[in-house]
Amino acid sequence: MSKVGIIANPASGKDIRRLVAYASVTNNVEKTNILRRIILGIDATGIDEILMMPDYFGLGRRALDGIGVKNIRANTSIMDMAINFTSEDSTLAAKLMSRLEVGCIVTLGGDGTNRDVAKSNRTIPLVPLSTGTNNVFPVMTESTSAGIAAGIIARGIVSGKKVIKTHKRLVVIKNDVEIDMALIDAVVLDQLFIGSRAIWQLSEVKEIVCTRAEPNNIGMTCIGGNLHPLESDDEHGLHLKLGKGNLKVKAAVLPGMVTEVGVKELKTLEPGEDVEVRHKPSVIALDGEREITVTPADRVKIRLQRDGPPVVNIEKTIKEAVAKGFFRN
Repeated sequence: MSKVGIIANPASGKDIRRLVAYASVTNNVEKTNILRRIILGIDATGIDEILMMPDYFGLGRRALDGIGVKNIRANTSIMDMAINFTSEDSTLAAKLMSRLEVGCIVTLGGDGTNRDVAKSNRTIPLVPLSTGTNNVFPVMTESTSAGIAAGIIARGIVSGKKVIKTHKRLVVIKNDVEIDMALIDAVVLDQLFIGSRAIWQLSEVKEIVCTRAEPNNIGMTCIGGNLHPLESDDEHGLHLKLGKGNLKVKAAVLPGMVTEVGVKELKTLEPGEDVEVRHKPSVIALDGEREITVTPADRVKIRLQRDGPPVVNIEKTIKEAVAKGFFRN
């Protein structure tokens, strides 16, 4: 039986960067509309079952009410799972979908949402759609097409080897124990407490470790991207130390905010290479959100690894399906 899972985060894209910069807003009414298009795209591929994560806003239920269950061929339902209205809901939903042998998961959120999903799933292919703030991991594309691509993958219409790529990740190891991970960047901040989760004051940033650094993206990785571009397909990562030095670069660190940044040191990272966190005490932000406190007694390192989640290339998937005649009557 072919199955597609959907994890839609109603809290994505609502952090403090809406107030201190010029970030766009995707409200939950629009997320519901996007979700409807995803469902209809999936259903058009002839999938057997669609499973959706429950959430506090009821995105899935509202989407189904707008479409009408009778108008969907696939068996479509909200998963029976307890929710606690935190990021852990996405992690649990991905874990349950893995147990239910879902063939593809569509995520609706930002970098943080996809990180939460990847914590419990790095085997099921993801189709990540962007509704967060400084999105690097998910893509901006028409949601109907994203749903179609997810259905094609779940049904095995095309070869995953041609259209699915395993992404990198950063593993955080504290006192010899792996405690967390990031998909895009781990940022060391000159802070004692987590406080506001989003990063918006560049003066706090001491080090940046990233899996990719593309000049066209917004956020901390743009600093590295404007000096030494790295794409998701590149084997390497990047490590930057910020501060006064001979090197300065302009970067779009927040939406609508381009500023000059001093860089003391820049180096590429090999897969498996560690970066030791020497700035203590500090706070480490993962994919844009403060998560980990580091005390002077802690031993913390950040490791680049090649075992991140598999991600579907939407455009290539649909083109491969066309080549196989999938859309012909």
